[in-house]
Amino acid sequence: MGVILEGLKAIFVTAIASVLLILLAIIYFGLTLWIIKGASNLFFGPGLEANWAVFSAALLATGSILAGALEKKPMKR
Repeated sequence: MGVILEGLKAIFVTAIASVLLILLAIIYFGLTLWIIKGASNLFFGPGLEANWAVFSAALLATGSILAGALEKKPMKR
């Protein structure tokens, strides 16, 4: 019975962590989109279409998240 409870606890913790990571990714995407729109308006005027801003933010957010996930960790001794 203890093994089953530990397994259910691990599944619950994994589900909560997954939901939190998805929420953080959405917040990060929104922040990146806001920065891109602001920088575009500042440097080029109000001519950036929403499609290109979303595309740019998606590329930057995806690249940053993947780079953070693939970062080489130092070996423990």
